[in-house]
Amino acid sequence: MARLVFLHETPFEYLGVLVLSGYLKEKGHDIEVFVASEEGKHFWDKVREYKPDWVGFSSIASIHHECYRLAKAAKKELDGIGTIFGGPYVSYYPDCIKREEVDVIIRGEGEEALLDFLNAHDEGEDYSSIPNLWTKKNGAVISNPVRPLESNLDKYPVPDRDIYYKYNYLRKTQFKYFMTGRDCPYNCYFCFNQEFRKLYGLKSYPMRRHSADRVMDELHLCKEKYPLQKVCFNDDIFPINKAWLNEFLPRYKKEIGIPYSCNIHTNMVNDDVAQLLGQSGCDHVMLGLEAGNPRVRREILGKKFSNEQFYKAADTLHKYGVRIKTYNMMGCPTETLDEALETMELNSRAKVEYPWCGLFHPLPGTRSEQIAREKGLIKESFTLEDSKGSVFLESHLDQPDIKKIQRAHKVFYFGARNHRLIPLIRKLVQFRLGYVYNIIFLMTYLIRYMRETGNSFFNTFLMGIKNIKNF
Repeated sequence: MARLVFLHETPFEYLGVLVLSGYLKEKGHDIEVFVASEEGKHFWDKVREYKPDWVGFSSIASIHHECYRLAKAAKKELDGIGTIFGGPYVSYYPDCIKREEVDVIIRGEGEEALLDFLNAHDEGEDYSSIPNLWTKKNGAVISNPVRPLESNLDKYPVPDRDIYYKYNYLRKTQFKYFMTGRDCPYNCYFCFNQEFRKLYGLKSYPMRRHSADRVMDELHLCKEKYPLQKVCFNDDIFPINKAWLNEFLPRYKKEIGIPYSCNIHTNMVNDDVAQLLGQSGCDHVMLGLEAGNPRVRREILGKKFSNEQFYKAADTLHKYGVRIKTYNMMGCPTETLDEALETMELNSRAKVEYPWCGLFHPLPGTRSEQIAREKGLIKESFTLEDSKGSVFLESHLDQPDIKKIQRAHKVFYFGARNHRLIPLIRKLVQFRLGYVYNIIFLMTYLIRYMRETGNSFFNTFLMGIKNIKNF
């Protein structure tokens, strides 16, 4: 029985780790999680007491530096222990295997690869040829192709939430996240899914989903064991299969009856879908608007819908009592200040309740990043290693208006809630106010988060303190 521990600096429940833990424990292995901010000064003592065989990291582009720091510290504190990295970051940046603190990476979906790896560890066998794994041997990198995607998601047991919910902060959070399926049918130019398809040699995703019974089992278990006040279905696109929705949502309303949120694409919103969502308890949906200017949205970001379609989708959702959270980004390649301000205006005129906004960050290999390179807006040497940990601080692009756009981003919430303030914002961003912009951003971020989640001011403030590094 191999012992694998996942380490994090800040408290957040990673769905991938939950799934891996549930599956690997079912197969006889021992999995644990420790969060540095929750363990305090006893963090490394707790890790040592667990006596892990390997230390694991679930890495995304915004926290990869955090993972590197912990991996270096783990090798120092645990006598050179082996480290294994998974998650989206290593799938589109496998060169991280060359770093001294990284011993093994798993590209693509990791359940079967990690199981094979831990089994090989138990048997004392060589793991260097396991599909999906990259490792190092005698100074050389050994890379293996990925295995086919698993088509039957019900093969995997209910995710193991106990490993995170031993921490009261995570256990008591109002929102809890669920995944009913995997994959996305869209091809947005800025998104990691482009590279994921290339990794598997796919032109489109197969759109896999758990059965309604399997999802209901997970929801019932979570509702019985933990505080559960709001559900977030974190699938890339939730209402992708109308027949599945018609089976699942009436059962959800009858058996669970808790307000929920989900991701949806503008092009999928119609009266039938909006009514089904509203009647089954959907509190709000998350829509990827990204940019208010049609040129930027279509040509730079690959989002294929018009402003008129977005307005119609918003009106339809509101008609059935479904509120809206939007994902937006400012500072896209070639975007001017006036074009960036259009994103505020579109949110405001569509009466979006929870507008969220980050700064554009180029993911290497994506079409949006290629456009930025072709226009000479980022350094030729730029890689993900250069990426800053936060999408809120500053842009990687060198283009006209970028400093003003960064300032506008910090006051985005005001313009997105009331377009009448946009002329004032246009004047305000001409001035350098230093940390004043960051303070305004933090305040408005917490206000939006409080309104969206229903959390108290105290819990929201606590969330901000615990996750301040991510800002």
